[in-house]
Amino acid sequence: MKFWAKLCLSVIIMISIILSVSRYIVVRQNFLNSIKSSSNQNENKHHLERYYLEKNIISKIQLGEEIENESIVEYIKSIYSYMNEDLEKVAIYTDNKEMMYSNFEQIDNFDIEKLFNKEVDQYYLRKIGSNHYMVFSSYWSINSNNMYIVTIYNITPIYDERTRQMKEIMFADIIIISVSSVFIFIFSKVLTRPIEELNDASKKISFGKFNERVNIKSNDEIGELANSFNVMAEEIENKINSLSLSIKKKDNFITGFSHEIKTPMTAIIGYADLLRLKKCDEEITTKSLNYIYSEAKRLEELSYKLLALMDISESVIELKNIKINEFIKKMAKKIVLKNIRLQLDIEPALVKADHNLLEVVIRNLVQNAKKAEPKDNCIYIVGKLLENKYRISVIDLGRGIPKEHIERVTDDFYMVDKSRSRENGGTGIGLSLCKKILELHNSKIYIESEVNRGTKVYFELEVINGNKKIY
Repeated sequence: MKFWAKLCLSVIIMISIILSVSRYIVVRQNFLNSIKSSSNQNENKHHLERYYLEKNIISKIQLGEEIENESIVEYIKSIYSYMNEDLEKVAIYTDNKEMMYSNFEQIDNFDIEKLFNKEVDQYYLRKIGSNHYMVFSSYWSINSNNMYIVTIYNITPIYDERTRQMKEIMFADIIIISVSSVFIFIFSKVLTRPIEELNDASKKISFGKFNERVNIKSNDEIGELANSFNVMAEEIENKINSLSLSIKKKDNFITGFSHEIKTPMTAIIGYADLLRLKKCDEEITTKSLNYIYSEAKRLEELSYKLLALMDISESVIELKNIKINEFIKKMAKKIVLKNIRLQLDIEPALVKADHNLLEVVIRNLVQNAKKAEPKDNCIYIVGKLLENKYRISVIDLGRGIPKEHIERVTDDFYMVDKSRSRENGGTGIGLSLCKKILELHNSKIYIESEVNRGTKVYFELEVINGNKKIY
């Protein structure tokens, strides 16, 4: 069963129960009040009638008439013979509980003995057939004549009125519940529409439509749920996109890795096979061995960088304080560049970095600058202290990078000019390695370049001033 149907049915049942109980209580209270009022009225009437009989009989005794039970019965019979039979009935019983007179044919259906009490007057209610009766009894003693007088009042109209009220209320309740059911149905559909929208959106997301969102404008709990759902959907979409991108990068990495290995391996196998199967002259042999050696060195460099890349991806580094000017000067002495000189312009500062990883970054940037074939045969390393960071730049005046390639040069195995890069021993993962190392330093790699005018690659490190960071 749908939630809106459950809500609709629950409210209708609740309204029905409340109406039924409240109406029953009202009708019952009215009925009890009517019974009580009728009881008081008939009790007073019973006492007045007994008093009237006593007064008349006593007046006859005072006139000298002899009063016996039979004469009393005849006198009562004559009095009640003029009364409306539907309104009131009477019965007379002796002190021994034997009936002397009754003008009510169904008197035997009453449990009269329950009413006989000499001390107090008694009354009860009794239903006979379709009629309801109120029966009163009192003990009467006059001129040594003892008897019980029983008066019977028909109170069927009170019960009929209760039945009439119940029927009218039931009819009114049916109309009220029918009309309210229509409104409850409409309100239930309106109130549960946002939930249905959330349900539809979640189904679409489960089928892969991760950009699905709900548009529910509300300040209640459903509105908060909708906002939370949209946030969750956005996080899922981002995670899925991130996973897809990661898978794509891995596929590209494997494709690039396979291609990068295949090229030198083909050359190595080809020249080795040539030397194995043929007796070559000294020039061909030297040329073949040089190809084998250069391609093997290229494979060696590729394997080192791949190992470094995998190690970087899984490591957590501890950043230490480094005197950057001393560090770069010492490192520059170890870098050997044929026909290229390093020009340093380093401001002193204390930065936070990993010593070995920072050297890997700068060495790779210098090697890339060398492959750009700078026109002045010079590579510039510049260190500048900024407001709250320290910027290290590696600059060359080489051939530059086309704008459409700048965003992708940090991807694994990406090379702008593959043939030229391979000639220079490039692998296409140097900048990718730098990017990952700098991410561990909470930094980024920035590239500014113009074709045939040169390239500037820089990054920024955290600065330490004594024991305080400079902001």
